Amino acid sequence: MTAAENTTRPGLTRRGFFGAAGVAGVAGVTALSTAPASARPARRTGPASALPAASSITVTDPALLTAVQAASLLQSRRLHPRELLDACLTRTAGHDGDIGGWVRIYPELAYEAADAAAQRLTGSGDAPLLCGLPLALKDLFAVAGLPLTASSHVLDGNIAAGDSTVWRRLRDAGTVLVGHAHTDEFAIGVATEQVGNPWNTDYSPGGSSGGSAAVVAARFVPLATGTDTGGSLRLPASACGITSIKPTFGRCSTHGVIPLTWTRDHTGPMARTIADASLLLSHMAGADVDDPTTTVGPDVPAGGYPIAAKGGTTPLSGKRFGLYRKAVDGLPDALGTLFAAFVDEIRRLGGDVVDITMPVMPADMIVGDRVEMGSFHRQFTDRIGSYRPENAISVTKAVASLAAPAIDYLTTEGNRLRFQHEYNRMFADTGIDAVLVPGAKIDGCERFEFAGISVFDGVTGTVGWANTAGAPVVTTPAGRSAATGLPFGVQIGGRPWDETTLIEITLEIQHARPDWLTAPEIAAAPRDVPRVQVTAPGAGPHPTNTTDVGFGHRFVPTLSTSVI
Repeated sequence: MTAAENTTRPGLTRRGFFGAAGVAGVAGVTALSTAPASARPARRTGPASALPAASSITVTDPALLTAVQAASLLQSRRLHPRELLDACLTRTAGHDGDIGGWVRIYPELAYEAADAAAQRLTGSGDAPLLCGLPLALKDLFAVAGLPLTASSHVLDGNIAAGDSTVWRRLRDAGTVLVGHAHTDEFAIGVATEQVGNPWNTDYSPGGSSGGSAAVVAARFVPLATGTDTGGSLRLPASACGITSIKPTFGRCSTHGVIPLTWTRDHTGPMARTIADASLLLSHMAGADVDDPTTTVGPDVPAGGYPIAAKGGTTPLSGKRFGLYRKAVDGLPDALGTLFAAFVDEIRRLGGDVVDITMPVMPADMIVGDRVEMGSFHRQFTDRIGSYRPENAISVTKAVASLAAPAIDYLTTEGNRLRFQHEYNRMFADTGIDAVLVPGAKIDGCERFEFAGISVFDGVTGTVGWANTAGAPVVTTPAGRSAATGLPFGVQIGGRPWDETTLIEITLEIQHARPDWLTAPEIAAAPRDVPRVQVTAPGAGPHPTNTTDVGFGHRFVPTLSTSVI
């Protein structure tokens, strides 16, 4: 069923939707530019900061709207949820052939959700700002009755038994699930080589959340979810020129998400802009009884995270940034130039920048990573031949690591706690508000160049510090390489639970230098993406329909600076 065919399905008509705003007869894309000022103002449910004024939005193709732009038009009834979904599916069908970002899409389910969103947007109560916005889920997030395969033949035919907590939250907020995006198999690697980078499809989009990054960068959807165990939100964001937020460990639930390692897995948002990612985080984050770590930290801000810059000439005045010099000195020349310009912009906006030295990463973290990975993957040892060959080796080593003495695992956890305290002490001793780290070590890589390289190895980026500390990190675009033409990003990291500060900083930077505005030129490349309908849920009991009991032990972020 095509997007055009689907517009005739039952539900609130576009005429009725626009008519409810006093815009009789408005239909199609013209709704973006012809609605009169009498259209009702956008609702403010969610983040307290204002959405962009609908009258200021000049984009004429709904697929090219940012999430907050689309939210403004949806809330003011100048854009129908179906119109937005039509545009996303049409762009996908015409351009995903060389990119291949989607595993599968769910048009029937999506149009039902769009209709429900339209009803909600015209109701008497305020609708969440996410209502009606299209979304991609990384192929690790369970949705009851839909396939869940971790982009692996190991899980061919697997049907999720329930909903992941993140998806349940986003569904309840009215988001429109378009489909599942590819991951590097089981989130193991950094390449996601089955997907092409929208900026140059001969190159990798990064991993493991490469499919999520690609469908956002290609403007197939405005929002996506990803995971991060060793840079898997940050590396693809840098490679594809988008924004991601790796929250504090425990800020967003991992329940119902296929794991890599339970004590380093983070779920987080991916989007074109920090405002979009912040909006998505506001609805992903929060306490979940099925993920005890989510109950440890402070509450999510009552009005959600900020989505608008304050502006002015020196909005970063009073903020101090620590530049991780060791990571910068090894950059290729083209990336070093981009990073230096980014730092200069921070100074121009009033920020103070000083060099810092990060604590030394524990050398034995790989022991714990392999034990946790092996604990999950041992259930698939009878299917080892179904893994990609390079990952079959990694899985075999991980399962074998279960024979390691328990004291080895406990020692790694003790060393991790020591690193956490040293990381916090670095902030206290230097007086910094955030650290600045390059988003990648390399200026792009061809799709199969790093196939089989694990996210634990740190080959393509300096990323392990944030997963070991459990600290939040925003990755923001910082321009394109003069050597390859590929995007490059910068990581802005903070103290545990301090996502708000990082978001506020990045809002000002993106307002002053909107690198996110640059879009890849994508050649027409039709693809008939596999379409799936909801079916009977898997047997469970775990939402992923796998054996995932996790660890009784849970890593907990701390703000302590005491010496261990």
